[in-house]
Amino acid sequence: MSYHIPVHLPDDVFHGLTRHTGEGWYGLKTEAALSELIRNWIRHTAAAPWMLDGEPDQPDQPDPTPSLPQDASKGYQWKQLFLPNGTELRATFGGKSRYARVQDEAILCDGEPTTPSRLANARGCGTRNAWHNVWLKFPGDATWQLARKCRP
Repeated sequence: MSYHIPVHLPDDVFHGLTRHTGEGWYGLKTEAALSELIRNWIRHTAAAPWMLDGEPDQPDQPDPTPSLPQDASKGYQWKQLFLPNGTELRATFGGKSRYARVQDEAILCDGEPTTPSRLANARGCGTRNAWHNVWLKFPGDATWQLARKCRP
């Protein structure tokens, strides 16, 4: 049976993690990110010598620190929602879709910088709320999600 154990973190680390996941609090995304970082660190770090029978598996090496893939820490901050590089955006009006992608910390549509609001209002009346009209597909995901459903 799995259960939660409180873990004490420095406040700047905790707030940095929750901001990075886009939640702003310790929710499911933050829990998953922290758990994956710890599991990855355990997989790639030699166990403490007193936990092993005999000699350590690996020669002494500096302790690696957990890290995210290089591009995962960069992206576009849309109010409370962080869109990592590689996130795709889609807005549809009159049966025609426009697509954009987060690249180099900017949202690009047809090679030009844009915003979620501009993407949502590129066609139509110009008063569309991007949270209700832009769909997102995060890197590694197969499905599109309405932006407001991703908003913390």
